[in-house]
Amino acid sequence: MRATIRVRVLAVDGPQVWIAVGGRLARSTAPMLGQLLRLREAEGFSALFVDVSALADDWELTLDEIRDVFPSGEKLTFHIIGPADGLRWEPGHDPRFVFHTGAAAAWRAWVDGPSTRGVATAAVRWPLTGFRVPALGARGGPTSG
Repeated sequence: MRATIRVRVLAVDGPQVWIAVGGRLARSTAPMLGQLLRLREAEGFSALFVDVSALADDWELTLDEIRDVFPSGEKLTFHIIGPADGLRWEPGHDPRFVFHTGAAAAWRAWVDGPSTRGVATAAVRWPLTGFRVPALGARGGPTSG
């Protein structure tokens, strides 16, 4: 079976972008993911919230190759959201990576982040088939539960 990957921009707020990634992380899909992350950096985003809860690891890449998917910009921060069991995200002591167990924890970091407008503005595209999307509260963030 041919590996595919889906990437959707779910929200944008100042220098922050929330991206949902689904499909399979494989040798054939890693370059596409890397290119899309570099494009977000070129667009001026510095805080990339990357939801990988719907991404499966085909175990074709070494840990170094997985790290190489992410741009190496010093001013970048990657918020990795909900790594699925078996997904190998081990950046070592790279301070650019922050891990969140789920969308609610990441949302707290998003709201406290370097927004230029103060309140996150969601740019959600529907339908979001294949992704687990949390219920949204009054401020547009996930509700608890």
